[in-house]
Amino acid sequence: MSTTEHTINDALAEALRSKRSLWRVDKVVSSENTGMLRGTAERPDILVIEANVSPVVIETEVLPAVTVESDALARLGKHLRKSGRTILSVVAVRMPFRLREKSGKKLAAELEAADDLEMALFTGKDSTNFKRWPKTGWVLGSVSDLSILVQSASVPPEVIDIAADQLVNGVSEAAGLLGEIAPPGSGAIQKIDTELRQEDSEQTRRMAATILANAFVFQESLAGGPDELAHVKSLDELRGAGGTLNKSAVLTEWRKILKVNYWPIFDIARRILEVLPAANTKALIESLANTAGKLLENQLMRSHDLTGAVFQKLIADRKFLAAYYTTPASASLLVGLAISRDRTPLGGLWSESDEVKKLRIADFACGTGTLLSTAYQRVSQLHELAGGDAEAIHPDMMAQSLIGCDVLPAAAHLTASMLSGSHPTIKYRQSSIMTVAYGKQPDGGISLGSLDLLDPQRAFTILAVTAKAAEGMGEKELELWSHLPHSSFGVVLMNPPFTRPTGHEGKKIGVPNPMFAAFSSTEEEQRLMGAATKKLTDGTSAHGNAGEASIFLVLADRKLRLGGTLALVMPLSLLSGDAWEKSRALLAQNYTDLILVSITGAGNSDMAFSADTGMGECLVVGQKATPKTNRATFVVLKERPSFPMLGASIAREVCRLMDAKSLRRLEDGPVGGVAIKFGNDTVGQVLDAPVRVDEGWYLSRVADLSLAQSAFQLRDQQKVWLPGMTSKQVFDIPIAKVKDIAVIGPYHMDVEGSTSKGGVRGPFNVISASAGGAPTYPILWAHDAKNQRAMAFDADCEGVSRSGSTAAEDKLISDKIARVAATASHCHFNRDFRFNSQSTSMQFTPRRSIGGRAWISIQLQSEDLEKALVLWANTSLGLLLHWWQANKQQAGRGSVGISALEGFAVLDVTALSTKQLAAAVKIFDSVCNKDLRPIHEMELDKNRQDLDRRFAKEVLGVEPSLLAKDGAFDLLRMKLTKEPSIVG
Repeated sequence: MSTTEHTINDALAEALRSKRSLWRVDKVVSSENTGMLRGTAERPDILVIEANVSPVVIETEVLPAVTVESDALARLGKHLRKSGRTILSVVAVRMPFRLREKSGKKLAAELEAADDLEMALFTGKDSTNFKRWPKTGWVLGSVSDLSILVQSASVPPEVIDIAADQLVNGVSEAAGLLGEIAPPGSGAIQKIDTELRQEDSEQTRRMAATILANAFVFQESLAGGPDELAHVKSLDELRGAGGTLNKSAVLTEWRKILKVNYWPIFDIARRILEVLPAANTKALIESLANTAGKLLENQLMRSHDLTGAVFQKLIADRKFLAAYYTTPASASLLVGLAISRDRTPLGGLWSESDEVKKLRIADFACGTGTLLSTAYQRVSQLHELAGGDAEAIHPDMMAQSLIGCDVLPAAAHLTASMLSGSHPTIKYRQSSIMTVAYGKQPDGGISLGSLDLLDPQRAFTILAVTAKAAEGMGEKELELWSHLPHSSFGVVLMNPPFTRPTGHEGKKIGVPNPMFAAFSSTEEEQRLMGAATKKLTDGTSAHGNAGEASIFLVLADRKLRLGGTLALVMPLSLLSGDAWEKSRALLAQNYTDLILVSITGAGNSDMAFSADTGMGECLVVGQKATPKTNRATFVVLKERPSFPMLGASIAREVCRLMDAKSLRRLEDGPVGGVAIKFGNDTVGQVLDAPVRVDEGWYLSRVADLSLAQSAFQLRDQQKVWLPGMTSKQVFDIPIAKVKDIAVIGPYHMDVEGSTSKGGVRGPFNVISASAGGAPTYPILWAHDAKNQRAMAFDADCEGVSRSGSTAAEDKLISDKIARVAATASHCHFNRDFRFNSQSTSMQFTPRRSIGGRAWISIQLQSEDLEKALVLWANTSLGLLLHWWQANKQQAGRGSVGISALEGFAVLDVTALSTKQLAAAVKIFDSVCNKDLRPIHEMELDKNRQDLDRRFAKEVLGVEPSLLAKDGAFDLLRMKLTKEPSIVG
């Protein structure tokens, strides 16, 4: 007799209880119980009712499971009979038929071993207003995966959004009241500014209001709790018969709580509230209490996602620190890639509490703690999946395993409160979340925040104005040089500041060193901080043009122990930018199992893993190791994951593919990558590729990985192998680096520019060329997309010699003019190619001209060679290589700096036969004045099609079938125009 689904559900519920300590309590996970839902005798297959989060129903059915989906939908919107809480999440599970053939211990063992449970998550208010993940199809997984899915489902994204909006509204209102109570310039606001280490502003008042709101929420959660917390009154109890709250009564309860624990949450809140005039605080306290009440109605304030997301929303402007908010979904992806389910980062067993407590996980730019708290959640989940108890190890994890630093006191305190809020009733005596000193100090010295940790001998200052280390029971100064030594951490994860000391743009114009301009530091402080940083980073991979993020990479590398895991959010330019060359070398030489994640996104904000950055980012994960493989796993996502469970699931799938060695390689030819799929939803692709020390890692933001494989064949194998071509149709083509066949012209500052001290760097003043004129020194300076459609057009500017202030300076200018003029050429390279508005990768000036800001001159041995190179560069093959090798940091744009141009691969026109070169020149002369469409429209461009056909046939001798309608070249153009990084 086959086993009934009722029996299987009982066994599944029992298996789930073992996966989470809170579920081991009686009646949290129940199966096949009637009378659980209000107004109906129906019984959910499995019901998970965990305190402080939303209840979750699991509906199961053995395959073919034709009704499980409708059964799941029918549960949405139903209410629990006892509490009235609403079912907002249901997981449908299709179970393998073989389970019917097992019973007792064999059934339990089969469930534990199964990795082919088919799952789908439904969230919503009712069966007509819901979301399904995946949209179609099913996600395969184990009981452990089901456990994690249910835990995630207990914090529905829609509810988080509603609660976040409530908190934003409440905090905004409170911030306005705070401004009335403590107007600018008042003693109270000055004290608050000192506590938060910020100038008075709306942002500062919102930060203060958020800290107060956080304390009110925790007070409501703790009131009447176990042991000493039993004496803490709720807000309603404080109101009493009079129905109002007052400052003195609230502070009395907070002091009770501080005697128990929760110092990181309540101490700074206490200090803020204490300085406010008591006579004027009634409206503020009532406003915050009402906000806390609304939030607790949802019973979700134990979710780190909510608290972190809201605080980050309120702190979007971090001045020049540019420490943007890592979304919870992105954090789940990064942490999921960094912390393996199989073993702890130190190689121990997750079931062993002593092994877990040995972990040291650090974020030296912790912000409000999203990454640290996500890592802690991951560690706790994995420990409990293996049978452990996360509450039991909480004091040790807080004391020694979770290390965070930030220059903002409020951020450090909220990080500590988020971590302690994971188990709010568990006391701990020590924490390692620190507010670090920054800028000029009272003793006259200079502090660099966490960057001081680069020097193992230098004193590392933490601020006394807040808890020196955010202790559970008070303040304590750590012996930091024994606490944070080099080579001691198992995991370092960060989303560090990206600010550069150079590149003064927008609000940074006039700021001597934007990297150190936070907290209104003076020019002298910025200079001293810059000098100190230069000394600390001398001889490292850090680079000024790469910015602060490259310095934090050095810090992370120094702090990691051998075998430790690096997990960073980095600027996308890390993968191919000139200034990041040494950083790439550090990663390639010191790390194995590298994983590099980018997003194809069409817009700047669509390419980021952080909120509101407006720039492209990538994720970098790797294990510090002596043996190196010189290979990496590249993951390209269609879009940033939209909710934490999706981020975690993407990480799980990538790790599964890597472990199974199921990845295709960049060298495999144009077959594409391996899709990351959930059900029928494809969210991205994965490809294994080499990483080299001496060149960029170009495999980022590529939606169609067959294009990447074709570009690799062209650049590195000197073969044309396009999608749709058979291996017999592949043909050789000579490829060379620009530096090997040509002389590259000057950087534009060496044409027109001054030194940092105002001296002569460039010998010219560049002015617009006069129509019909004959300039002595023609210069192709700028882009003008509307008038630069053809491959041949005249220089737009001319250089006028600067006048020296001395005879020696006149001589210097004259010498510089001679050197710059000698670089003039007909061929010019588009260094900031706007794919969605510009038409040419290289351009030809009828008269030899000097290159400028937008166009870098490339000088070959003859005019014919320059014509041939320009012609090649504007074919689809040439454009494929340009797009492949460019830094795609910005939407619709590919940038290539002068140093990168040296190694830029192009057709080796010097290797063409006399006949081939003559054919190229003939084609160029006949088409050079024809307008070409922008690159994102090349599929529709008849002139480009004609150029491709003639060049391939008359110069390369390509077989006609490849040039036919719908052939390989047509397909290439079509694929390129579908790339988000080109469309923009």
